[in-house]
Amino acid sequence: MMIMNSLCALALGFSLDMILGDPNNSFYPAELVRRMVKKLEIILKNAYLDSPDAQNMAGIMFVVMTLLICMGTSLAFLLLCYKLNVIVGIIAEGLLCWVSISGKAMRRGLMGVFRSLRTNNADGARRHLRNITDRDVESMDASECAKCAVETASENAVDMIVGPMFWACLFGGPGAVFCRVVNIMDNTVGFRDKEHLHFGRVAAKLDDIVMFIPARLAAAFMRWDAAFLRLDKKNAQEIYLRDKKRSLSPNSGCTMAVAAGALDIQLGGDEIRNGVLTRRQRIGDALHPISAGDVFWVNQLVTGAGAAAMLFAAVMRVAAYILTTQLIK
Repeated sequence: MMIMNSLCALALGFSLDMILGDPNNSFYPAELVRRMVKKLEIILKNAYLDSPDAQNMAGIMFVVMTLLICMGTSLAFLLLCYKLNVIVGIIAEGLLCWVSISGKAMRRGLMGVFRSLRTNNADGARRHLRNITDRDVESMDASECAKCAVETASENAVDMIVGPMFWACLFGGPGAVFCRVVNIMDNTVGFRDKEHLHFGRVAAKLDDIVMFIPARLAAAFMRWDAAFLRLDKKNAQEIYLRDKKRSLSPNSGCTMAVAAGALDIQLGGDEIRNGVLTRRQRIGDALHPISAGDVFWVNQLVTGAGAAAMLFAAVMRVAAYILTTQLIK
């Protein structure tokens, strides 16, 4: 019965995200986790010597402590609610899924960039970009804003939507929370700059492992959606096979390659985060300049990937329920 309870909870969480998105306040659970992670980073980095081995150990402690706090709190909350009533438990689990999925927040930012670029308002596009990326956007022109939006959307389709839903499909609400917390840790300390190279190594590697399967599922969902939207599905498949490994991450290149192929554009290249320049390989072919229209269509690709992930989770959960029922008999 718990199999179907978790499916109902995931459907509830997915629906709440589609309708409400992330509330814009400092007490939202994801925001509380970010603040806690930043404080733990400061405390643990200062508690260990400034050497590679010591900072690596500090990074391990950082990951363990963050997961213990977040998962312990989530599990205690969920067990208490299920003990009160099954319906209360399903609602509570649905809330855990809701706070772990951030599809609408990203879509809202993308549409803000799209509308701004369509009216040649580069300042507005940069303002909306700041809500969905941690890159330095101050010096970006309109074309660079469009490119950044497409790259951010294709990467975050895994981190913010398909990843949490995949882990919720396996382990219910706690699985979604686990995925989101791992991603928050990676986004906070998983950089390859001098400050985080050793401290953030474990968090970054854990994120690579956790998102490995979801990234490939998301790429498949986006290819299917490209066919549904009548985009260049053939090129999406070809660029995926050719360029999916042209990324610093073993995962982000998968969905970026599909987006680049489906839209007939080229992604990758130089990017700046916190004043640090990172050179990335090019993904896709520049068959036409990146424009506001590409931001619109990548938004549709990401939305379709989320819907496909929900359908995938439903099929897998129902199949597991039927199989379990037959084995019990």
